[in-house]
Parts: sequence; C-alpha cells; structure tokens
Amino acid sequence: SPDFKRRLMTRLRDRGFDAGLCKSKWEKIGRFPSGHYEYIDVNVTETRYIIEVFLAGEFEIARATDRYTSFLEVFPQIFVGKVEELKQVVRLMCNAIKESMKGMDMHVPPWRRYGYMQAKWFGSYKRTTNEAPARKASADSDEDPARKRFAPLPEAVSYYCREDFASRNGLKVRLLAAAFNGA
Repeated sequence: SPDFKRRLMTRLRDRGFDAGLCKSKWEKIGRFPSGHYEYIDVNVTETRYIIEVFLAGEFEIARATDRYTSFLEVFPQIFVGKVEELKQVVRLMCNAIKESMKGMDMHVPPWRRYGYMQAKWFGSYKRTTNEAPARKASADSDEDPARKRFAPLPEAVSYYCREDFASRNGLKVRLLAAAFNGA
C-alpha cells in the first residue's frame, strides 16, 4: 500500500539512506492504458537502487502455466536491485508472460505487456522524500503558528554499499534467466 511504502521510505531515511518515494504516471499510449505506480528508490553514491516489497505480485497472471508459476517462486520476498537489473527482470518476465499465456491460448492483457510494465519503473516520475503529505491548515484552526517548531534533521549516517550489494543479497538475474531458458 502507498502508506506502507511511505513508512518504509521514512525508516530508510531515518537510518541515513537517501531514499525516496517515486510516483510514476503515464497517459494512454496506443494499446496501453494510462496508469500510475509508486515504488521506493535509494541512491547510494551515484547508483540508484529500486526497492520492491512484492515484485512477484506485479507479474501475476490468470491461468499461468506450471513453468511460469515456478518463475514467480524464484523471486525474493523483497527485491533490491539496480535499475539495469530490474530492466532485465521486466524483459524476461514479460517474455515469460507472453509464452505462458500463449500456451494457455489466452491474450496478454495490456497491463502485463512490456511497454506498460516499463512505464511503471522506467518512465518519468516524481520523487518525494517527506514523511507524509502536507495537510492544509483549516481556516478555523486554533493552532498558533508561532508554536509550531521544526524538528532538526537526523544526523546523516554513512553506510558503505558495494557495487554487488543488490546482486549478492537480492534477485540473481542471471539465475532467473537460466531458469527461463530451461538450463
């Protein structure tokens, strides 16, 4: 849920990470319907990591073949990976969706096609880092603005993340690709 993602982003920020809640939104293009999506990213030095709490859920389909279901079982509970790794996963999974649905003599729905899935994570997005959306004060509010205080930002904590952090602890894209190819 968006509230959970915002709380997770806040916890990561409290621990010194440059985490943000990213909101992508796209208009209808051709056969792809319009949509919107929220996900978390973390910037470590110059590398952007995507965090998905339940990535397998984004690829669930009706009447999946046993082979396709076994691919979903390979996914970790929480995905942490570089943008390039997620791009590979999306490409592999969309090909597998097409193969599975063709095997079941079904059409691939627009929201499971490659173009639509790309728009979720790789299109334009707005990144926010605030804990909760700002609420407008009502005109009849009895709060004294002079009494409001700003809490100081927590002291930044530096964490060292190696380049293989996501690959070692997250989804092994090459193993997933090998599973798709029947190796």
